[in-house]
Amino acid sequence: METIVEFEEALREDMEALFGSCEKKGNVLRSMGNMLGVTGSSVIFEAAFEAGLNPGDDYPVLHFHTTLAQKIDDAIVPGILQGLNELNNVISVGAFPAFGSFGYYGPLRQVYLTYRMPLNETVLDAERDNVRYYLGSLYEQLDIFVDYVLFLCNDPKRISLDQYMAYLDTIADLNDLEARVDALEKYISEKEKEAEETD
Repeated sequence: METIVEFEEALREDMEALFGSCEKKGNVLRSMGNMLGVTGSSVIFEAAFEAGLNPGDDYPVLHFHTTLAQKIDDAIVPGILQGLNELNNVISVGAFPAFGSFGYYGPLRQVYLTYRMPLNETVLDAERDNVRYYLGSLYEQLDIFVDYVLFLCNDPKRISLDQYMAYLDTIADLNDLEARVDALEKYISEKEKEAEETD
């Protein structure tokens, strides 16, 4: 692979293999990730090249942007911001290291995950391996945390990150979807029972 155009086509193929589809609109590659997490959620995943930090360098930047939730109620934004900050700490220095950071974009009322990766144009084959590694880790990261983000966007007080992490700790194999569904249903049932008893 010798050019960014060839690299972009390879990236489109990789996104299509991972998410099932990929289309290009303008300079942006876009896929829909479906059936993520226990809730079977969908996310919008986009990738686009940006200019590097210094024009003329051999390091253009590949920007990955994932939209996890939209049309957020303004009244719960403070709780969402707190929850996302805590989640960023978990993926930065906690038990689930990952790439990028979660955030909230007010003008579009969206929760997103973003990551920028510089690419060395002189070793594009090696860089494709790096991008594939990122895409695989991104899929795992979304599959684990999309449920928490959606709970957060529904009601920031419903489940704390500590409670969600405790739920994850009860599952021996995070790839066992059935165990995750059972554990989450049990957790929700217990919380609903506690709420009824306090009313």
